[in-house]
Amino acid sequence: MTTFGGRSIRRRDFMAASALGTAAVAAGSWPAAATAAEPGTGAAQALAAHSLAKDLPPYVGAGSTAPVRPFRLNEVALGKGLFQEKRDRVKAFIRAYDERRFLVLFNKVAGRPNPPGIEVPGGWEDGGLLSGHWAGHYLTALAQSHVDQGEQVYKDKLDRMVSELGACQDALKGKTVHPGYLGALPEDTVLRAGPPRFAVYGSDPDTNTWASWYTQHKIMRGLLDAYTLTGNEQAFEIVRTMADWAHLALTLGDIEHPDYKGPVTRDDLNYLWDTYIAGEYGGANEVLAEIHALTGDARHLETARLFDSRESLFEACVENRDILVTTDENRPGRRRPNHLHANTHVPNFIGYLRVFEQNRDDDYRRAAENFFGMVVPHRMFAHGGTSGTVPGSNTNPEAFQNRDNIAHAIAGDGAESCTTYNLLKLARNLFTLDPDPAYMDYYERGLVNMVLGQRADTDRTDDPQLAYFQPLTPGAAREYDNTGTCCGGSGLEGGTKYQETVYFRSADDKTLWVNLYVPSTLRWQDRDFTVTQTTGFPREQRSTLKIEGRGRLALKLRVPGWVADTKDGFAVSVNGRRRTGPRPKPGSYLTIDRDWRPGDTVEVSMPFTVRIERAIDRPEVQSVFWGPLLMPVLGEVAKGEFQELTLYRHLKRDGNYARSAITPRRGQTLAVGDRTLRPHYVGDRQPQSAYFKRVEPEVVFGSIATGVPNRKRDDNLPDYDVPVEGVTSPGDDGLTFLDVVWDGAPFAEHRDFVRRVERTADQWAAAGLFTKEQRATVVEHAAAAERELTP
Repeated sequence: MTTFGGRSIRRRDFMAASALGTAAVAAGSWPAAATAAEPGTGAAQALAAHSLAKDLPPYVGAGSTAPVRPFRLNEVALGKGLFQEKRDRVKAFIRAYDERRFLVLFNKVAGRPNPPGIEVPGGWEDGGLLSGHWAGHYLTALAQSHVDQGEQVYKDKLDRMVSELGACQDALKGKTVHPGYLGALPEDTVLRAGPPRFAVYGSDPDTNTWASWYTQHKIMRGLLDAYTLTGNEQAFEIVRTMADWAHLALTLGDIEHPDYKGPVTRDDLNYLWDTYIAGEYGGANEVLAEIHALTGDARHLETARLFDSRESLFEACVENRDILVTTDENRPGRRRPNHLHANTHVPNFIGYLRVFEQNRDDDYRRAAENFFGMVVPHRMFAHGGTSGTVPGSNTNPEAFQNRDNIAHAIAGDGAESCTTYNLLKLARNLFTLDPDPAYMDYYERGLVNMVLGQRADTDRTDDPQLAYFQPLTPGAAREYDNTGTCCGGSGLEGGTKYQETVYFRSADDKTLWVNLYVPSTLRWQDRDFTVTQTTGFPREQRSTLKIEGRGRLALKLRVPGWVADTKDGFAVSVNGRRRTGPRPKPGSYLTIDRDWRPGDTVEVSMPFTVRIERAIDRPEVQSVFWGPLLMPVLGEVAKGEFQELTLYRHLKRDGNYARSAITPRRGQTLAVGDRTLRPHYVGDRQPQSAYFKRVEPEVVFGSIATGVPNRKRDDNLPDYDVPVEGVTSPGDDGLTFLDVVWDGAPFAEHRDFVRRVERTADQWAAAGLFTKEQRATVVEHAAAAERELTP
């Protein structure tokens, strides 16, 4: 958020301040848009996509040199189910959209004519200072849509765009400060961000800038994807030339400016990358590192490293110092805000990992690992998102909140969809270097809740129908539209590659990871294996994998962190025979190492249970999960209030909330009394509450009331109600007596429950929270509640 004339303007509203206009450019001779076609449905198209592999350049993306490696997107085909339904809606918009609209501003800058009646997309793509970024998002989405099922309409659109962009780049030869520039805005909008002007974020087309290097990244990413995913050679020539231009722009700089003082220094770059929004560069380092992997040109890797934010953030993350939020007195860097803008910085660390894979400088890996750990779980909301407003501390819902600030940061908007999209990319990349199942637990959380929930469940194609924010304020509703915004663009990308993380392999091809239970078919050509996964997940609670192939292979099945730690919590059968042996622990991988034969099947059962997750900073603020699915409570809520639920009186000794406290209904809805809960992935505009307030005023055991207050202990949790920027102090928002008791469930026998009550009552009495008489009363009533608590 920024301020003009005393008025605050968010990035998503910044389009209104644009001064460059929206009119289409003069008419000219130009081919018509690629015609739309019906979406492909048959296996033949998927097989055609897979046949592309022999014509593609080598894979140089995330994990290409890591111990654990992804499969190429064209090696995994999505099957029928919820993911396909969401994907097909995203692809329908991409198919229907006139790609010529993206090129209007590129042609204007290059002095080329446009066809009559073709207008710019609008939104942030209206000629304002972020114009051009959506062309890159759209190119990536076209490439992924084509690879998905081999549908030619997407390739035709992509090839047409690449050809026109190449013509624009050619038309700019001799007209720019450095050769090779390509953009929807003049080159000066990028150069002015650096020395000597160091332009700031604003709306003046002559003096301000708006994340110009971010836009360059998106265009370059789209072109590189056009090459690596579909084999378009011209796209690679264009993006390689752009990379050469970027090297000159970041080393020589704005050489024609009258105040030019010499080549760009590291100090200049630190100052630039610390600048709010104007210094936002997305993952430009990511794409440049990948170009280096293809060209071997040392300049390209050097350019990737020029994006290091060395003054305030990079070194702190290497040292694991959390400075995502600072105070005026402790703020590092000369230009950075106290609360860092989340989606400005998450993609930087994706790029650092790509640099690490090229140069093996471990600082880049450590920085990314530590940064991720600062966000997850310390700034993670229930659906996997991050960032939000904080009363008295932060008014920008796109900025990181204080560490361990969850319940106090769910006011207003917050949780940008594109931030979560990039956090998932970061988790995925980290997993390739260290296959910790916690990364995939987070990935699944963000995927089945926020990524699926970003797309509206409508067949409209007049706009993307994607959500910018996915707010958690009680009673909030999502808004779906977002042509031209960052979240609209990343939503097109995320919605056309749901299958990319389902399977990974070891570098020696001896191990196959099944990370996600998503209907899909893997065609592993190097091993001559085909794995078909049939499941309705997350609408179903089981999956079947059919193996077609022969030979030794260690199959690693992810045991989600949310499954019950019981003998039936995660059950596996091979060829109809149930697996025996030690029970797999939630949040791990179960390995089946054997000689496989064609037709072998693996059946996985993972029954969903109702879980309650507490906010880190206020344990009484909670969310309901059904397996991996966040289940918000439907209905409007008065401003500043929460839905309130009382649940402990319904629990039996097994601690199973689904028995009577929160009960399953038809489909995937749950009920608490007359309240309905349903998955967050449902895409409509109904008001809902992802968080509710747990109200348990009295110690009760079933219907037996003790008359003793269910007091909280002081857990020294941070108190973010203090209206001082960056200040934290001990609070009294700890766990209640019943919280601690029931955290020990399930209890095999009633005597086990009574022992837990006794131990906890002793702790409460020692802390002065129970009198001697209250302790005795609680223990006595617990002992008498055996019938009440028997399942």
